[in-house]
Amino acid sequence: MRIGAVLLVLSLVAVLVIVVRNAVRYREAVALDEAGDAQGAYELFHVLGGYSDAAQRAQALVEADPALPYRSASKGDTVEFGAYEQDGNAQNGPEPITWIVIDKIDGQLLLLSADVLDARQYHHVPFEEVTWENSDLRAWMNGDFYEGAFTPVQRVETVHNENADQSITGANGGAATDDRVFALSETESVIYLNTPAARSDIGAAPASVHAAAGPLSVSEDGTADWWLRSPGTYGFATQFVDASGAPSLSGANVDLQYGVRPALWIGVAGTGEGMR
Repeated sequence: MRIGAVLLVLSLVAVLVIVVRNAVRYREAVALDEAGDAQGAYELFHVLGGYSDAAQRAQALVEADPALPYRSASKGDTVEFGAYEQDGNAQNGPEPITWIVIDKIDGQLLLLSADVLDARQYHHVPFEEVTWENSDLRAWMNGDFYEGAFTPVQRVETVHNENADQSITGANGGAATDDRVFALSETESVIYLNTPAARSDIGAAPASVHAAAGPLSVSEDGTADWWLRSPGTYGFATQFVDASGAPSLSGANVDLQYGVRPALWIGVAGTGEGMR
């Protein structure tokens, strides 16, 4: 048998193996769905993608339980949730937002956008003392951003955020707030950016094309400074994380244009589930 014929036979065998494997997985997914194991069924249907009606079945399961795509996520994973303009071409619609899972507690995921999504002022009045509670950034995150980025079925938890004073100078952190979307605090930056690896993998964030199109300063590596919500040395300054991923306690004047990386909590626990 010629080499060409052998290769053709091998190619046909490989295709047949894939077809049979997909058929077996599809039947397994259907069986899991019928048995009430929505999580297992979704994961198989999702992997099958365009095979038969797998994509439609996966979507139907998500419509019934929006947390399904995120329930198996672990700390350090990335997930897609919501959408926002990122590629600089508004004509093709917003792009899915990629988030880093930076914590998982009691059936909830703490998500931080993987990229700097936009460039904004923390507050528009130069040298005006302002806290997170009354900042322009908080109003935007919980207003225009929240309302535009998520659909009604994409449930974002409302959380009670304590806003501590600056750890060295005691600059006022302001009242506690109830937020759906927020910037990380000084305390959270200490928790989640406490090693060189974390600062490199989580803290240093590339700026989207949309974010970089404005006045945002972008490093040679494509990363940018991004706001925290805690006060800097003075009440008219706010802490940020620099382009290398290192937090700055002294902060920057609130009217400067720095990057924005929203954070939020989503619930993923099923009925009767606790901490995972």
